[in-house]
Amino acid sequence: MNQTKIIAYLQYQLPLFAWCVFIYTVSSIPQTRIPNLLNYSDKIVHAGVFFVLCWLAHVALYFQPVQWLRKHSLMLALVFVILFGISDEYHQMFTPGRTTEIWDLVADTVGGIMYVSLYLYFKFYDSLEHSA
Repeated sequence: MNQTKIIAYLQYQLPLFAWCVFIYTVSSIPQTRIPNLLNYSDKIVHAGVFFVLCWLAHVALYFQPVQWLRKHSLMLALVFVILFGISDEYHQMFTPGRTTEIWDLVADTVGGIMYVSLYLYFKFYDSLEHSA
């Protein structure tokens, strides 16, 4: 692996991987150890966390040498967010004190859709050259 590919991995793919590990780790904490600040505040947290996940997935896919991935990066990122949300809810079935909730998955998806909507409005990366 040459230095350019290592830098591209560290810059574009590693943050996504690290964020996925963070989500998995936090969702492994038993519910009794997490304070409930407000009713439904966890849905806002879900949306925010998965907004970031969609952003990182989009960046990881957008800055790829494969043109097809770049072209479809936004929709692939949203699909990734939804599938990761499903797997996270499934994982929580086996975590003590945690439950699987459809509304958590909805909040995860809403977070991804919020990112997609903002991106479509602002087109963050369209002016950047393909650097990966």
